[in-house]
Amino acid sequence: MKAATTSIDPRDRKILSVSRILGYAFAFMLIFIIAMAMIPNQFFIVSTRAVINAPVQLIASPIYGRVDKISLQVGQVVNLGDVMATVSNPNQDQTSLTGLRLEKLDLTEKLNNTTSVAAERTEQLNKVKTQIDSVKAGVLSELSAVIVNSQFNVQTYQARLNEQDALLLRQQTLLKKGLISDTSLEPQRQKRNAAQAELDSAKGELRRNEIVQSLVGRDIYTGGTVAANLLTLEMQRTKLAGDIAEDNIEINQMTERKQQVENLIAREEGRLGKTGAAEVTAERYGQIVSVDASFGDFVMQGQPVAKSLDCTEAFAAAVYRSRDVTALEIGTPAMVNFRSLGVKRSGRIYKIVRYFNSGPENRYFAKFPEAEGHEVYVLVKIDEQTAEDGSVAKQNNDKFFGCNVGEEVIVSLGETITSRIARYSKAVVAGLTSPVSILSASASLDKTTGPRLPADKTATP
Repeated sequence: MKAATTSIDPRDRKILSVSRILGYAFAFMLIFIIAMAMIPNQFFIVSTRAVINAPVQLIASPIYGRVDKISLQVGQVVNLGDVMATVSNPNQDQTSLTGLRLEKLDLTEKLNNTTSVAAERTEQLNKVKTQIDSVKAGVLSELSAVIVNSQFNVQTYQARLNEQDALLLRQQTLLKKGLISDTSLEPQRQKRNAAQAELDSAKGELRRNEIVQSLVGRDIYTGGTVAANLLTLEMQRTKLAGDIAEDNIEINQMTERKQQVENLIAREEGRLGKTGAAEVTAERYGQIVSVDASFGDFVMQGQPVAKSLDCTEAFAAAVYRSRDVTALEIGTPAMVNFRSLGVKRSGRIYKIVRYFNSGPENRYFAKFPEAEGHEVYVLVKIDEQTAEDGSVAKQNNDKFFGCNVGEEVIVSLGETITSRIARYSKAVVAGLTSPVSILSASASLDKTTGPRLPADKTATP
């Protein structure tokens, strides 16, 4: 009987082995799928209120006059100093120069006032921060003292409970010996239960104070007069920080405009007395997105003849709820979905602001999506496309010129665990295969194994 059971057909044994291998493979795949399903994404939130935007550069006429020559078309690439048009005014006088000087004086005064206001708000913000730190330190110190007192109460009530337990045990011993009755044991049992209740209450008070201390340490205030004062100070700090950010934006805009006016004044002073014509030139690289004047039109000084933008400055502006992006940091990965093109581009968060507008003179190409008081703007810088060899791909100025500005997109913030693992794996492989790492590894190997010997010599023991 034993010989019959041990002699198995080799074909049956192969079938059994294959079945066992397939079973192990199925179990491994099942465990892997369950594990991947239990691992959540790092972070992933989506906004459908997003648009591709970019700062617009105005190509403006330096004087009042008639357009004599213009050679511009939408999509045209312009470089710094390129002549875009020619404007003439035979009756040119110093009216334009006077207007520019008055505008410079006005900009200088506004710039000084705004700078002074920003400095005052910064000083006030520092005072509020110091006050918040002082109040918070005082609250934490007071809570520490309360916790120490609570710990002492717990120790006291614990000692009292131990004493009552000993007395109750003594009464129970006397009851077993028949020296006292059962009725005389009940008062001692009640005293012991009362001591236990006092100890539980003291422990609960200690735990509550420890929780409050932990919450205050993490800037979470649950109630009370001190918590209300801290919340008021936090609101002041937030408002001051937002006002300072707006002041800095306004200062940057006025500084840029002042520099433009100074350039126009210098150009006007050099032109007066020579000719009644001026050239409209581009002040930086970009692509023409609109032509606002044609041959024979009369234009005012500073009136835009055309508008251009630089695709390297394009970004996606998306609206999110403030609480959804509180934990996000600058540099968080993002994905921008161009719905009309059916393509996706990766990017990074480079700014999170509460208030943002188009600025004077249509500073941005597209209007920002409407945001409510509890929402913020998340600005995403789109990564440059790379070629197959890993180099940055050259942009085709004829295809989708203007970087798709004004197009509504879907922005997803965060990075899945699988993409994160893939990114880390690529970084590790790149680090291991780089010449520097190989050289350092070989050097460390030489240090640990000793000096190398020539090929015709062997090491002696």
